[in-house]
Amino acid sequence: MTWSARSLASTPVFASVFALLLGLACGDSGGASGTAGDCPVGAQGCPCTQGGGCDGALECRGNLCQAPLDMTSGTDGSGTTGGGTGSASASTSPTTTGEPTTSAGTTTSATSDGPKLDVGVDTTTGAPAQGCTKIDMLFVLDGSGSMIEERSALSAVGAFTSIVDTLSGLGDGNIDYRIAVTSDNDDGYLKPGCWKEPNPWVASSGHTPQEVAQAFGCAVSAFGNNNLEASVGCEHVLTSAVDLLDGDMSGFVRDDALLVLVLVTDVDDYGAYDQINGNSCGIGCGTKPAGVDTLTQRLIANVKKGEADGVSAIVIAGDPGSNNGVNFCGQPGSCGCNGLDCGVFHADRLYQFTTMLGQNGYAADLCMGANAVPDAVKTALTSSIDIACQQFEPPA
Repeated sequence: MTWSARSLASTPVFASVFALLLGLACGDSGGASGTAGDCPVGAQGCPCTQGGGCDGALECRGNLCQAPLDMTSGTDGSGTTGGGTGSASASTSPTTTGEPTTSAGTTTSATSDGPKLDVGVDTTTGAPAQGCTKIDMLFVLDGSGSMIEERSALSAVGAFTSIVDTLSGLGDGNIDYRIAVTSDNDDGYLKPGCWKEPNPWVASSGHTPQEVAQAFGCAVSAFGNNNLEASVGCEHVLTSAVDLLDGDMSGFVRDDALLVLVLVTDVDDYGAYDQINGNSCGIGCGTKPAGVDTLTQRLIANVKKGEADGVSAIVIAGDPGSNNGVNFCGQPGSCGCNGLDCGVFHADRLYQFTTMLGQNGYAADLCMGANAVPDAVKTALTSSIDIACQQFEPPA
């Protein structure tokens, strides 16, 4: 949390925030089907992902990815009348009413700065991308006391078993995955005594989904009584992840695996409003953050050795498009603001990160509620991450 919220975490006002939050629509818990013959999932004329996702600007209609309808003529890009029962888009635009929203698969425009992902079908040969068979998934969790409910909901054995089932069903339906956990306070991989793995991650090989879920819960239990909490105002899930992976010698990240970062927090990554002179209280974090473009480039160039399409992310944090007031220091909140405090604050930098990743980035509003966090992860897996997996071309 931010400066004021951290100090108010034990008050009745703060405790009531999450009781008022709404549940996020549940994503499909099954895995994607991979390809239909030679037709890659998500490509035009091919099946949509199980989450209703398609490549780029394509829309899912009648369970097939089709060109968007021309709203003036009622035809798609080919001039034919569109059919089906309507789009199951993976994203919704922010509203001006303060309603929580989610966004997924936002494509970086041609004029945007930052990396452009090499994804999709080879237009010179028409050959589909090979697709991933391996996924390395790093969960980066905010260690603040205000995030206890979210961490508990995510690490519940039943909920995380469902996430693992969804993960393993992506791509060809037999994903070789690794799952690791870290904090937003540069604590390295969390490998508590109850975790019997030789490495600081749990792998799919030799483990049932329930065993993986139990290992994940064990790692999350290391947060305990805020003992992994970042300094007030210095929470940094994205920076912590990049600093851990850039130069990591553990072997967690594999060259031929799709990297998925899962960032869960109720503030931003070194948010501007948490910096000195960034709020009306005149207090803040003394650490100057690196630019989001710099962090993204480090992931691509150093961690994935230049393979831009090998980086993807799921961000569950406050939607900066939802303006629901400020706390008494003037720090902007996405929800739960009462003039004194807010429940969830804007995550501008984290949402910018998902935008820079194009369709490999997925963002969901934490204002949907603690119990919605596992469903948000599954929804992301069956949409943006499934497409990223289908289109990832592992290096030779």
